[in-house]
Amino acid sequence: MAVARAPAQAGFTLIELMIAVAIIGLLAAIALGQWRDYTRRARMSEAVLAATTCKTRVSESYLSLPEPPASAGAWGCSGGSSHFVSEVQTSPRGVIRVTVANLDPAVNGLHLHLVPMRADGSAALDPAADLGNAVGQWLCGSDAEQVRNALPANCRQDTSTFAAETFE
Repeated sequence: MAVARAPAQAGFTLIELMIAVAIIGLLAAIALGQWRDYTRRARMSEAVLAATTCKTRVSESYLSLPEPPASAGAWGCSGGSSHFVSEVQTSPRGVIRVTVANLDPAVNGLHLHLVPMRADGSAALDPAADLGNAVGQWLCGSDAEQVRNALPANCRQDTSTFAAETFE
């Protein structure tokens, strides 16, 4: 007479399933944080691009204006906006201030600055002394650390010294 054997058990134990779910949850949490940083940086790049027209205008004005602008906003490019920018303003020296909007609660209402610099990068251009000279390069950054962290890698300078200028 043969003894009947119980069929072999197959599958995962409850502990193995719990560990797999925990690992998946941990990886999802890491991926979600990285995705949020990626989308914030992509949107911030659009905000930097919104200032391109103003950069061109200021660059051309340094070469062609016969005398310095009389006031902030006189560079002829203030007021523009886009989905992620509420306002573009200029200072009397041609510093461009872009106000961030609709991007992320951590950076909305804060500013990024684009500063026209001499060719060697040693100092910002001054219209009283530098009209007729080309903008050598642009200093790009922000006075707020959370904005600098969201900006592209080539645009993370501390521009706190230019944040106090008069903008219009």
